[in-house]
Order: sequence, then C-alpha cells, then structure tokens
Amino acid sequence: MVSETVYVGVVALSTAIAAVAAWWLWDEEMNLQGRLFVGIVAVYAVAGLLVIGELLAPSRMWMIAAYNFESAVTAFLPLLWFLFILEYTGYLRRVPRAAVYALVGWNVVVAALEITNPIHDLVWSEYTVLASPFPYVQGEGTALAVALVLPGTLLYYASIALLGAHLLVGPSVGRKQTAALLVGYLPTFAIFTLWFGGAIPGPLTGALVIGSPLILAVVAWAVFKHQLFDLAPLARESVLEVLDDAVVVVDRDRRLLDYNAAAAETFPAVPDHEGEPVERAVPELCPVAERDGDSADGDGEADTAAARRRVVDGAASNPEPGREPTAVLPAEGAPDSPFVSTFTRFEDGEVREYDVTVSPLEVRGSVAGYTLVLRDVTERRQHVRDLEQQTTQLERFASTLSHDLRNPLNVAYGRIELAREQYDDEHLDTAGDALERIEGIIDDTLTLAREGQTIDELERVDLATVARDAWDTVDTADAELDVAADASVRIYADATRLQSVFENCYRNCIDHGGAPVTVTVERTDDGFAVADDGPGVPPDRREQVFEYAYSTDDDGTGLGLAIVEAIARAHGWSVEMTDSESGGAKVVFSGVETVETPIAGDGGRPVVGVSDD
Repeated sequence: MVSETVYVGVVALSTAIAAVAAWWLWDEEMNLQGRLFVGIVAVYAVAGLLVIGELLAPSRMWMIAAYNFESAVTAFLPLLWFLFILEYTGYLRRVPRAAVYALVGWNVVVAALEITNPIHDLVWSEYTVLASPFPYVQGEGTALAVALVLPGTLLYYASIALLGAHLLVGPSVGRKQTAALLVGYLPTFAIFTLWFGGAIPGPLTGALVIGSPLILAVVAWAVFKHQLFDLAPLARESVLEVLDDAVVVVDRDRRLLDYNAAAAETFPAVPDHEGEPVERAVPELCPVAERDGDSADGDGEADTAAARRRVVDGAASNPEPGREPTAVLPAEGAPDSPFVSTFTRFEDGEVREYDVTVSPLEVRGSVAGYTLVLRDVTERRQHVRDLEQQTTQLERFASTLSHDLRNPLNVAYGRIELAREQYDDEHLDTAGDALERIEGIIDDTLTLAREGQTIDELERVDLATVARDAWDTVDTADAELDVAADASVRIYADATRLQSVFENCYRNCIDHGGAPVTVTVERTDDGFAVADDGPGVPPDRREQVFEYAYSTDDDGTGLGLAIVEAIARAHGWSVEMTDSESGGAKVVFSGVETVETPIAGDGGRPVVGVSDD
C-alpha cells in the first residue's frame, strides 16, 4: 500500500515539474499553439495543488471544496487539448468562432456548476470520503453529470482522431512531431483505464497529475528536438498557406524543414531532400563562393562553367521524369544572408530568373531558421528590359530631333529669307508657316520625350506662383487668368515641369476656348485643376484628348495635353478631363501631395509654413 506521505510527495513533485515547465516554456512572443500548450501544463500544475489541498485538508468540508475545484479545473483539459490539436493540424482557422466560444462557454458553465455543487447537488448527488489507501473524496455523479461530461469525452476522442489522421495524411516533414504528440496524449487514456480498474490509488485528478511528467517529457522532445512551436508550424501558418510563390523553410543549419506546393512543383527535388541541406534540393541558393570554394580570385567564366557542369551532371545522374537537365548561373550572396538574392536557371530549354527573399525566423530573440520566398521574375525583368530599351530608343529619337533635324530646318529658314529678298511670293509665306509648324512639332516632341521621365526629387513650390509665372510665358491674347485664393498652397513638384503643365493647359484653353476666355486655377480635395469657360469637351472625347497627336485644330500638334499627362504621371499624379462649373473644359490633377500632407522625406510629420529659404 502507498502511504499518504509518499503519494502527496509524488503529486507535489509532479506539480512542481508542471509549474516549472509552464514557466520555462512561456514566452510573450509564442504563437497560439504554444500558448495553448502552456495552458495545458498550467492546468496540471493547478490541479496538483488542489489534490494536495484535498489530501491535507483539516475537515471533510474543505476536502469536498478542493474536490469540486479539482473537477472544475481538470474539466478544461479536454477542451485545451482539442483546441491545441486543432491549431497544430491547421483546422482551428476553419472552425467558426461561434463554435469555439460555445465550447468555452459550456466548460465555464460546467466548472461553475461543479464549484457550486454543494448548493444545488446538480452534478454530484453525494460525496464519499474513501479511507483506503488514505482518505480522499469520491463524488457520486447525477444523470445530469453524464450529459455535462459527455462533450469533454467526445473532444478527447476527437483529438486522438485528428492526430491519427494528421499522422497518416499530413505533411511528411512534421510526422515525427505528430507521432510524439500522439504518444504523449495516449497516457491520459491509459491513466483513466488503470484508475477505474483500481490499479492506481488515490483520486483520479491525482493520477492525472502524477502522469503529467510522462506526457510533458514526450511533448518536450517534440518541442525542443523538432521545434514544435517554432519553425515549421509557425511558417506554414503565416506564410506557406497564403503565398503562391515557392516557399521553403530551413533551420539555422540550412536544413530543409518545410515547403509549399509551389516549391515542390517548381523545384521537383525538394520533396526528396527533407531534413537535408537545402542546397541539395535547390543548389542555386548557395552562393558561388560556397559552391566552388573561394573563387573570388579565379576566372569568373570558368567558375560559371564549372557550376553549370556540376549541376547538369547531378541532374543527369538522377534525372527527373519528363524534365531536361537544369543548369544554374552563379550569383553572389545577399548581404547578411547565407543565401543568394537572385539566381538564373535554364529550365526545359529556356532561361528563368528568380528573386530570393530571405526572412529570419526568430525564436526567443535568436535566429532559429529562415523562410525563403523564391519568386519567378522572368516576365517582370523582361518587361523592365523592354522599357529600358524603349527609353533608350526614345532618347535617341529626341537627340535626332534636337540636332539632326534642326540643322536642315535652319538651312530652309535661311533659304526662304534669301528668296524673300528677291521675290515677294505668297508661296514663300506658306513654306515659312510649314517650317514653323515643323519646329513646333519638334519642340513638343522633345518636351514629351524628356519631361515624361520619372522625377527623382521633388521640391516645395507655391502652386499659385508657378501658375502666374506660366501665364506670363504664353501668348494669351485677350484671355484672362483667375487664380483662386485656395490655390495659394505649397505642393511637392518639379517647378520647371509644373510650369510646363500650366503652359500647355493655358494654350489648350486659349486655342479651343473660342471667344476671349477666362482661365481659372483652383484647388481640389487632393490636387488642383485648370478650367475655362469655353465650349468644353464632349464626354466621349475626354479620354482621347490626352492621346498622342490627337487634335481638333489643323494647325495644332496634338501633343499639348499628351505632355501634360506625361508630366503628371512622372510626378505620380492622375489627370482627367471633365467639365467646369460654366460648362467649359477642366483638367483635374489628383494624388498631389501638399506641404500639409506627411511624406517619407519629412519623417512622417506634417510640415506647415516652412520657408524655402
């Protein structure tokens, strides 16, 4: 027979182990899975204290009170284990919140009924203090008690079923963890069986507490040997399930822990190298210096060729069905990262380019592994190269207009002037007008080519001041300018290009406004506008007016508003044509940052009334 002193000592030891384990495991940065497990361990610790209180209580009343609290506390174990297993297997996010709240609410109600049972006797009809092998309380359950305990029993078996299914059909990379959890969970079932069979003395709660170190030992092995709460589950929860790009997770030694379906599809060798260095599955991730040794002083072309031969030979020795050998161009490692930042592969006869985003996974303040996102950027980079080529061609075209065409144009001007000295012919005037039109087209095309380029630096400029300065540079005839009072605001812009915007808008208003027109510059909610009181632009043509070479004037180049749109885009603004309050045309610019708008350059703080001096 076991003496009470020995039994209490064993329970106390188990309680201390659970309390220390809960304190040791707890971390404010733990994910939900870790918090739930710490909650389970804490329940064992609290239950152990209550068992000790029951066995050492000075009277029957205090023994019964401790027994009721034991029952209330341990009733939460099946729920906590169930939620823990749901979170571990990834199903918790699929369970409606209402269902989770209902389960928690049910357990709170059961706990409250058990604690207050001496008042109503709904759970235990009577209490018996058993004398052997030492005094402890045993409650006689009512019919209602069976209904109250049934959900917890079902949750227990549901947890075992979830773990078993996850072990059979879940990700292979986590099977050791799953098996450890299953082994750690099964002793609870064994303890119940042995206690009801009389093989374990004392109260049932005491048996559970005594068995808790065994459960904690098995689970701790999964926690610390296989990083149960740290890397693979955390990465799968926050990254793998939401990204379409190839994602792999490695530990601090670069061993492959987890990956998503896109990684397995893009890099077929990945599933065959779990637990091995990731470079065996994706050799491209390793910097050249590590693949070839110290090659900084060697022949770069020879290094590249060697790298290609090695990868091709490896692929040839273990070829993928239906796939051609893959070669890799070496790339340099990213700063502060053990992996490359970009690499190029030759796949199935074509070149594919990848960017690698490396994110450290920190556990308790230290780097425990990395999440690698491998994004195929082949099309994007090709698009960038195409744009760069188009830009180069446009710059060459602008240079041709600026130099190669102006020289013969000046020669033609000179010849016309010489001819006018000898002949007074209207054909010469017509030829002169045509040359002036050619010069106007050249000027507008140069402006369109140069001022549509992206602006790197913006300055604070006064909108109203630039608007008035631009008016002085335009042949305004009898037109009038009205700068609204609210337009006196500072915005972030390139002053020279902003003036060009106003000049082209003014010319458009004057050329198409008919009778002497009034041009208004006003502020809008997120920008500014230039409006007139002319006939306006029909709704079906308001998008066309910004197109290249679109004009309703035979003498116009059709580039004025195209230049306006190009400069607006270079600033990051949006521009549209609408109608003014008087029915005329109105060019509206939106997305304009004012000085009152916080921007990155000002540290995110509003800047009001700052002088440009």
